[in-house]
Amino acid sequence: MGLLADFIVASPADALQYRSLLEERSPIPPDRFERAEYKNITPLALGMLWAILRDEKWEVGRHCLENVYHTQGGNNWLERFPDELVDLISALDEKEASRAADAWSRTGEIWGSPDELKPLLADLKNLAIQARRSDRGLYLWGSL
Repeated sequence: MGLLADFIVASPADALQYRSLLEERSPIPPDRFERAEYKNITPLALGMLWAILRDEKWEVGRHCLENVYHTQGGNNWLERFPDELVDLISALDEKEASRAADAWSRTGEIWGSPDELKPLLADLKNLAIQARRSDRGLYLWGSL
């Protein structure tokens, strides 16, 4: 099964309810969530992407998503993308996305070739744009 990584655009209150909707096997309301489902993407990998987009060396205290919650035992978590990272992702053009995918694939924190990472970056860009347009947040929900 691997590590589940769902990227969601939601209000803060809806983001907190996302896990319970999944656990109840309830349909995910499309009017409350835009999302993209992936596997094996960690908050650390996204922090490295942030450093790449800023042309900086990754720093633990600087390039971190905002922790919303971790369940006891750490099997589920919700992390919010900081506004700066949402802005950087939403502004990606094709050339910058190619450069970022290449650099990101060499970090050792994410699996895949640059060509395999480009669709992920495209999905993140679309979600970041939706988050900005709707004045909602972009979140990573993860589960072991």
